[in-house]
Amino acid sequence: MIQRIYFQLAFTFLFVQNTTAQEVIPFYGSHEGRINDFVEVYHTPDTLKGQEVWSGIQSGDIEKIKQKVNPGITSSAFWVVATVANFNEKEELYLEIDYAQLDYLHLYQISNDSAFSLFETGDKFPFEDRPVQYRNFTFPLKIQTGDTATYLLNIDKRLSAARFPMYLYSDASFWNMYNRETIFYGFCFGFLALVTLISLLVGIKLKMHIFLWYAGYVFTFGLRCFAKLGYGFQHITSNYPEFNTHFFPLTTQLAMVFLIMYIQRYFDTKMTMSRFHKLMDFWLWLFVISTVIWALFPGAIVAAGPILISMRYLIIISIIIFAYSSGINYLKIDAFRSRIFLVGYSLFFLGVLSQILIEYGAINSSLVPGDPLFAGFFFEVGVLSYAMVILLLDVVKEKNTLFISNQRLQGLVMELQEKDNEVEKAYVILKSKAVVDPHRIRYIQSDDHYLEFHLNDKKHPEVDRNKLSAILEVLPPQFVQIHRSTIVNLEYVKTIYGSYLLLNNGEELKLSRTYKPQLEERLVK
Repeated sequence: MIQRIYFQLAFTFLFVQNTTAQEVIPFYGSHEGRINDFVEVYHTPDTLKGQEVWSGIQSGDIEKIKQKVNPGITSSAFWVVATVANFNEKEELYLEIDYAQLDYLHLYQISNDSAFSLFETGDKFPFEDRPVQYRNFTFPLKIQTGDTATYLLNIDKRLSAARFPMYLYSDASFWNMYNRETIFYGFCFGFLALVTLISLLVGIKLKMHIFLWYAGYVFTFGLRCFAKLGYGFQHITSNYPEFNTHFFPLTTQLAMVFLIMYIQRYFDTKMTMSRFHKLMDFWLWLFVISTVIWALFPGAIVAAGPILISMRYLIIISIIIFAYSSGINYLKIDAFRSRIFLVGYSLFFLGVLSQILIEYGAINSSLVPGDPLFAGFFFEVGVLSYAMVILLLDVVKEKNTLFISNQRLQGLVMELQEKDNEVEKAYVILKSKAVVDPHRIRYIQSDDHYLEFHLNDKKHPEVDRNKLSAILEVLPPQFVQIHRSTIVNLEYVKTIYGSYLLLNNGEELKLSRTYKPQLEERLVK
């Protein structure tokens, strides 16, 4: 029975072709395995034809390099030689390069000292032209069971970071991996989309910019990771290879803009760290201006790739310093909130650091499983989302407290208004600002534009400029109009006879026929 193992050296032998000795990769089982340790990597200053390179390798004219996975930022073209002995039950295998950001790849098969072209692909080609419709560059290999085949793979990505971790799969294990990966990344990006949507809705509903900037950061950096993993080209820019070249770095810049704005709001750096706040404002404008320049002169940006990558990392380092300084400084204001942020951002920082070291070739990418930056970002979002939930709960609690306090204040205001109304009803306030107790008023008479208020405790009337109809509206119910120029207080009426009223102090007031029925009706009540 054929044992299903990854790649172990069950035996080592030399496959000799003319003067070149090449280690053979024995593929036994149905599982995948990394093959970088079993290949030879060469580099040339220019992209040559496969036959030229193969002849140069055989003659020893083309230089071999020690770095077999990630040579870092370089301007060379790379050539990978791999010899595979297929001891698997099936003839079809899959060769995957686990790095989606490569401009050009050309796979040759060596036969009788000649290099025959099999597949040509890369980010410069439409996605539909790939031999396997997969986010990473993958080539199907046809090797009959028991046979050995040698391949020459040209990998070219100039003026940027180049990596080519390589895996070999059986047919079944490749598609199993494909399905598992689709489910896993579907969950991860679904979670990021959900966080973005909820933060956006909360920011709009509560009119809180911090949630909007957080939504922008999660969305743009999520897009950046989506592009980095190859899904961007597969699902978004598949028909626009030229745009895809810029999609990845542009989303990175936008993500840094939103991150700075989010940190500024999270720690209120305008108040707590004004100097750092101004420095970050400068970086914001720098990112915005560089993005505009990028859109206007994309060719110049690509040509200056290595310098710009180094500058971007310097800026990222300054943002990291800003983030940690803000978090540490805010500990004295809100320790819990600061610690949550520092934990989440530390996870992201580890991902950033690993990514930088890998791209510059300082560490081997095989030591870091998966994409370290995406892993760090995903865990950061998990922790920061918890912090945002706590912030939201605090805001809701504060709003509820303010609502209850507002309700109490409104109740107090209503009570005060009722008391004011009672005061207004209890007293008559004249235009002259004099305040008169209505119980003191015996009657009111109109004299052209003036009213005379006859009081029971004053010999002379109180005079005020007003209309009889206007003053009647603010008087208590015991006041009745008995003549077009007279209003009487019923409390002082002793009796009625004919067309006159007799007051209890002996005064007589004229009663008109027009107002007599109204007076009689009021007296009945």
